[in-house]
Amino acid sequence: MFSSTDNGLYERSFGHLGRVPTGANITELVSEVSLILTAGRLSQDNRDTIETACSSEPDLNAQYRCIQQLIVFSAEFHSTNTMQKSGEARAVDTTTASNSTESYKALVHIYLAGGLDSYHMLAPHTCAPINVYERFRAIRGKNSLSEGIGLTLEEMLVIDGNNLDQPCSTFGIHPNLSILQTLYNDGDAAFIANAGLMAEPVDVNNYRQMTPVQLFAHNDMSLETKKDDIFNEFVGTGVHGRIADVLKSKNLPVNVFSISGTQIVNVGEPGGVAPFILSSSGLPDFNAAPSISDMDAVILELNNATRKDSGIFAETWSNLLSESMASHELLKTELDAVDVSTAFPTGGIGAQLKTVAQLMKTKESRGVVRDIFYVSQGGYDTHSNMQANLVTRFTELNTALEAFVAEVKVQGLWPHVTVVQFSEFARTLDPNTGDGSDHGWGGVHFHIGGGLVGGKVRGLYPDDFVQSPSNPIALSRGRMVPTYPWDAMWKGTAEWFGIEDGPEMDKVLPMHENFPGKIYNRTDLYGDLFV
Repeated sequence: MFSSTDNGLYERSFGHLGRVPTGANITELVSEVSLILTAGRLSQDNRDTIETACSSEPDLNAQYRCIQQLIVFSAEFHSTNTMQKSGEARAVDTTTASNSTESYKALVHIYLAGGLDSYHMLAPHTCAPINVYERFRAIRGKNSLSEGIGLTLEEMLVIDGNNLDQPCSTFGIHPNLSILQTLYNDGDAAFIANAGLMAEPVDVNNYRQMTPVQLFAHNDMSLETKKDDIFNEFVGTGVHGRIADVLKSKNLPVNVFSISGTQIVNVGEPGGVAPFILSSSGLPDFNAAPSISDMDAVILELNNATRKDSGIFAETWSNLLSESMASHELLKTELDAVDVSTAFPTGGIGAQLKTVAQLMKTKESRGVVRDIFYVSQGGYDTHSNMQANLVTRFTELNTALEAFVAEVKVQGLWPHVTVVQFSEFARTLDPNTGDGSDHGWGGVHFHIGGGLVGGKVRGLYPDDFVQSPSNPIALSRGRMVPTYPWDAMWKGTAEWFGIEDGPEMDKVLPMHENFPGKIYNRTDLYGDLFV
């Protein structure tokens, strides 16, 4: 009801009372709606405030809508407590100064939604003694009648693997992701091969019993990837939220943002760091189309300070709402006042990363030393025309990353920023009849940043993609069982960000101890000298 325009038609409303009011005047209307929505708990003070605020509306129907909208912002609506006002305005702490001596760091999570065909992002090139490239082209459909859907040697952007454990000395990046080749050769990008969501190490014989998730299903794999807590040791939380919770407990000021809607990855435990949700165009007004001109002020008045004998649940609601409104106003003011020096693409992932770059410029005024950002790009569920679709997606991503890296360097923050990329799963290497690829599991993902020890393909790229009794990681149609977990990248990244080994890491990554020898720590990913 709060989002409806004030015309009584409720086109944009989330819901409204279907009851036809019987009150003959505004006092009776307030009493009637209070009884329905709060079982009569609404305090006399709040009734008077609502009556005064809505009395200027032109008719009873408009007053009825105004009353509903204001009551749903009252503590009595959101709790079963009664409120005892102290008669004073609520004091909200908007202090943003930080006493921390820690240098600023930002973690940017790019989620490629739909299941990235990541073996089309990084392919084998020069491999010996096993010719992995020929095996790769064969599983990708090359035969006497068709070239299939695999990258050719001629179109790849070649990089050195710099890892003797890999079956190939060189690999090829997709030609429309040239920024990754540039950063990789500069030592600012790296890949982890054949990684995925896992609870513990598995093979083709035991993966179903040992991986209690709905493998190959978008919703479940996306949810569990963002949680990275398959056994629900910290129910309802995501990896970003748990990182922020730990940092908050250490008095490190941290903000968490999503530029792509509400996301479980950003949720911490109750009482933790509340995430901000922005659009790619920035932060909208808290109440862009109020029913009455001073509606925000009235909402704050409804939630003014209470006496000590007032209900704790009602007090908690009022305090959190007032703090949220104050933080929203401060952030919007700061964000509206900054711009970037670099031209970003309009729309999509480019606009999201522009907002991230703008938010980084407000770090001092927000008083933070840590920022966590979530952005996403869709369109990776390539069941048909995979090659053409990825040219479009990768071109958009490449342009966005070029602008973001350039802007972060202008701001002097490149050594202080790490970008990690995830997707719910990889895809079948064996194409379907529509020149697409279907849901898989293990794949390749990348991270970039000025502080990384990059220029290396970590993990273990498969050298055999065909299901057989002798192949422990290949399922049907070239679905690869991961050999490395998501935690392989998360562990060292979290350490760099300020999470210590032991109880802190156990909270952030509850499953990481299940993978001895398959996890990269801070020195592996960032070296001994890191910012």
